[in-house]
Amino acid sequence: AFFSWLDYLDELLMGAHPVVADAIAEEVKEKFLQGILQPQLLQMSELDVLQGTAMLTGTVRQIRAPPLLHHLILFLLGAEQHPETPGDTSHPLRTQLIERCNHLSDEISLASLRLFEELLQKPHEHVARSLVLRNLEMRSYLQHNPPVPEERGHPETDPDEDGLDLEEDPYFTDGFPAAGFGMVKKSPLGSAPAGKGQVSEVVRR
Repeated sequence: AFFSWLDYLDELLMGAHPVVADAIAEEVKEKFLQGILQPQLLQMSELDVLQGTAMLTGTVRQIRAPPLLHHLILFLLGAEQHPETPGDTSHPLRTQLIERCNHLSDEISLASLRLFEELLQKPHEHVARSLVLRNLEMRSYLQHNPPVPEERGHPETDPDEDGLDLEEDPYFTDGFPAAGFGMVKKSPLGSAPAGKGQVSEVVRR
């Protein structure tokens, strides 16, 4: 019943006037998110935490109306955009949800990770800025090295190496027959191989 009502509300705000949609989304944030859901999320009972996180994950997954999505994200993550410092708890709900990703209970950890997975899939700039970019903008992760001057000119070659005759190289002829490399004896013209007669003799026979 709750998600049917949420789907109706989401469709209503999708087609409503921007001023009316923003006013309704603000009321949903104050009366439902802050008044009912937030106390349940901050409970210490494991069952209450699981129920509240599962309901919140389904809410994030189903909402598409920009005004309602904007107020929901501000409710979860806060409006702060400055870099975080150790011990910064400017938005207690956000801090609590992040810490539960590494909870002693595996079920609470998985439920919290599913919630942030749904959040990161939403087309809203503040999600990436609040969770990641706000802590990276003031840091220098790119080191600019000075350009290395290129060496001009071609490497000098030893003239003795260029004029070295391959036949004088003692390693060049190793492994070749004693007849020498590239020296093939050609039989004189008109002579036939041993054991074979001339063509005219074969014809006479």
